[in-house]
Amino acid sequence: MPSLISLRDEIILSISKASSICIMSHINPDGDGFCASLALQRLFRTMGHKSVIVVDQGSLKRYENLMKDARIELYTDELNFDLVVVLDCNSTDRLGERKQFLASAGKVILIDHHVPEHNLINADYSFIETSFVSVGAIVHQCFKDDIAHLPEPDRLFIAENLYTSILNDTNNYANANTNAEVFRIASEITQLGIHPHLLYKQYFLNQTASEMRYTGQVLSTIELHLNKRILFMDSTLEMLQENELDDEDVMNITRWVQGVKGLEAIVYFREEAPNLYKLSLRSVRLNVNQIAVRYGGGGHRSASGAHYKGELSTIKKELLEEFSRALDTIDQ
Repeated sequence: MPSLISLRDEIILSISKASSICIMSHINPDGDGFCASLALQRLFRTMGHKSVIVVDQGSLKRYENLMKDARIELYTDELNFDLVVVLDCNSTDRLGERKQFLASAGKVILIDHHVPEHNLINADYSFIETSFVSVGAIVHQCFKDDIAHLPEPDRLFIAENLYTSILNDTNNYANANTNAEVFRIASEITQLGIHPHLLYKQYFLNQTASEMRYTGQVLSTIELHLNKRILFMDSTLEMLQENELDDEDVMNITRWVQGVKGLEAIVYFREEAPNLYKLSLRSVRLNVNQIAVRYGGGGHRSASGAHYKGELSTIKKELLEEFSRALDTIDQ
């Protein structure tokens, strides 16, 4: 595994040689991959190099307070880049149509903290380290000395985005991936001058009434299975439409049920198209990544996702069988 020092050296050398630079994360950008992209773009700019963050689709309004002066473009097949930096995913399946950039780029750098998945991105330089809480944490540890000496506006912009990446992937330090190292990195970022309480409010406590109503409708679908140890809940396209919301408007629904007593796992089924569901799996003790991989997804041991095309009743039945076997393993 390359060191953080060699990663920094590789990035600085690569951006100095590139005629055009693209930064991108997975489809449906989240608070880790997208915010890390914003931080890296600003860092490149302070070094004298322009770059473009290319996204696939969807609303970015949740990140409005973090996007000042960012250069962001929606994917088109006419775009082409000399250097492509991929953050927060390691499978071509999670890039959508933007995977075409990999074939045409002069160089590809991959930075990620997820367990390697199927269809691994064929990068010229890869840094995949699952011990990091977020890809934003990797960026910080790699460039923390550079960031600390930047002018205040740039330093704060980068720090706010990197801190948000940790907020996202720890669910405000409530997830099982929170440990002493996470708090150490968060402390270092806080010392750069940010206000964590404001970032928390802007990221987690900024829902509209429609979003809260939608959350309530999702919670009303809760089902408990396998002696109340597995929780299922789901949302439909109709729920989104009647609340005049898009998929991207509502995130982290699973956090609302993490306090349910006696649970071993949570699955949220979000309908994205007729008979197409995004699965979000969460558990403290069970390895949900192993289950997600069977459906073409992946992530982390305690938090993973996948997509399923078919009847909701069918995937629920299949997952109950998967979780029954998983529970038997930990009960032995």
